Amino acid sequence: MIDNFKTKRISMLQQLLINDSEQTIMINGDDKSNPLLLFLHGGPGTPQIGYARKYQSELEKHFTVVNWDQRGAGLSYSNEIPGSSMTLDQLTADTIHLTERLCKQFNRQKIYIAGYSWGSVLALHVLQERPDLYDGYIGISQVVNIQKEETEAYRLLTDWSEERKHRLLQKTLRFIGAPPWNSQLQRSLFLLCIEMKGGGFTHNPIGALKAGGRMLFGEPYGVRGSFLAARGQMFSLKHLWEDLIFFDAGQSVSSIEIPCCFMSGRFDLTVPGTISYEYYQKVEAPYKEWHWFENSAHSPHLEEPDRFAEVVSRFASFHL
Repeated sequence: MIDNFKTKRISMLQQLLINDSEQTIMINGDDKSNPLLLFLHGGPGTPQIGYARKYQSELEKHFTVVNWDQRGAGLSYSNEIPGSSMTLDQLTADTIHLTERLCKQFNRQKIYIAGYSWGSVLALHVLQERPDLYDGYIGISQVVNIQKEETEAYRLLTDWSEERKHRLLQKTLRFIGAPPWNSQLQRSLFLLCIEMKGGGFTHNPIGALKAGGRMLFGEPYGVRGSFLAARGQMFSLKHLWEDLIFFDAGQSVSSIEIPCCFMSGRFDLTVPGTISYEYYQKVEAPYKEWHWFENSAHSPHLEEPDRFAEVVSRFASFHL
């Protein structure tokens, strides 16, 4: 993909050296003069370059969208990356570095930043350090405190399984036990329970299968890129999990200096929206708004992409 500078449209895949690590970004939009939106993917280590464009055609009418495979993830994975560099502080520095490069490349003073799930943790750290680089923040499935979110999800799943007399789910939840958990097996089984309930990556399981198929069989990932993504996810989780599990936005990020737009899927059990909504109510910001996505679980930007584009574009035009 290349950028034709004679047209307003932009579509390009770039490899950049960011703080001594080669990383990949994808830039797409109908008009290069539109606001820039940097998207921080989930995980840790779960990139979305492989399927993002299938869901952001409406968004590209309003923004020049930058998808980025973070250090150690997706096309930015390499077995030469030292594990010692895989820290939240380093990814924060990477994000700021990339933002400054985008501002220079597109001759902007500021851009928008969106954080999805793990990316919302990263975004809050970035905004504590350099709020001056951003016009506004979009928090998608905002992580607040993983331990509280797992406890709430376990309670909701237990109540639902008892009401519906779902024997398999009841037995699995009893086997796992209530959080906190000491083993990844317990957490993996719980994530499987969440998917069974329709509260995982997408409310409709077909949505998750489609995204995976588009990554595996489409450009720019394909089989090789998908293999890299799988290795990168394991690598990222190994080194960044503690940063995620001990994060508490309520304690460490009581205020955000720029306008904020938060959203959650009504069916999300990965990061229950009730916890995110409590944080939205308490956090101080010059302007903030909240949106429920009634037909979504953990990925409203993929499950309801047209509404997502409408909400974000209205937010971007309203507060300026």
